Amino acid sequence: MYDDKMVELYQHMVRERHQIWLARQHGVSYPWTEDPVLANRKFTNMFRVLDPGSQFVFELNNGVENPEDLMARLVFYRLTNLPSSWAVIASVLGRYPVVADFTERPEVIVDILHAHRAQGNRVFSGAYIIVPEPGTANDKIEGAVRVTARFMCEHYEFFSKVLTQEQRFAALRATPGLGKFLSMQILTDWTYLQEKRPDLSFVIAGPGAIRGAALLNPAMKAEGVINDLTSAWADHPTVRLGDRSLTMMDVQNTLCEFSKYAREIEYPRKKTPYKPAHPGAQPKPRLPRWW
Repeated sequence: MYDDKMVELYQHMVRERHQIWLARQHGVSYPWTEDPVLANRKFTNMFRVLDPGSQFVFELNNGVENPEDLMARLVFYRLTNLPSSWAVIASVLGRYPVVADFTERPEVIVDILHAHRAQGNRVFSGAYIIVPEPGTANDKIEGAVRVTARFMCEHYEFFSKVLTQEQRFAALRATPGLGKFLSMQILTDWTYLQEKRPDLSFVIAGPGAIRGAALLNPAMKAEGVINDLTSAWADHPTVRLGDRSLTMMDVQNTLCEFSKYAREIEYPRKKTPYKPAHPGAQPKPRLPRWW
């Protein structure tokens, strides 16, 4: 059974966080909301595609001549999850990496990122806790390159031929170093770059979404909660992007953020208030072709 008070709190958070995005698109100045938690803590957008990390995925598609190169970029991007690391690779290579850079000359990317790290720069985002090769003491940069090469050499052919999202997810998940959460993130990025609308009904809940779903209905699996909420948001007039409502992956994202939001209400942190990484006028987002 759903907890009505928690559902109401969840709905408030989703509506208000999306209104923040709309306000910023219209040039409204900070704080954009009277909700003290949303005004002073960082939360991702309710539509996953709107976040800067997802927007960078569209940049990875520039200059791609074959799908193998694109997929190698998508895998390595989520292992690093930091556009600045990609900027330094592009500055040296004159382009973003292609599949051969991982499978035939991996030392080139490794050397570029080692030099970047030696100068005191971050190579990996702190957004995900990622261990590319669990159980090893290998260098993380080298490991991330190896994981990308392993997927492309051992599992990409299957990924490229199957017809369902579940099978594509299985191909990613079969690669050591690509866990459930990371595999779902890569698959979602892949859907954004397709010409035709893919199947959006497949989702695997991440740890944060599982916690958020349990706050709403502890007796139901997170994927069931996601399905219910996706149906409920379909008719909601204010949480929309163009003429589209939240997808199942978006709802998965909202539940992850809700787990943080609810925790912040119950156990407020004494930390420096959030300052936006991208202040000022916000660019119009890039959206999938099938959108």
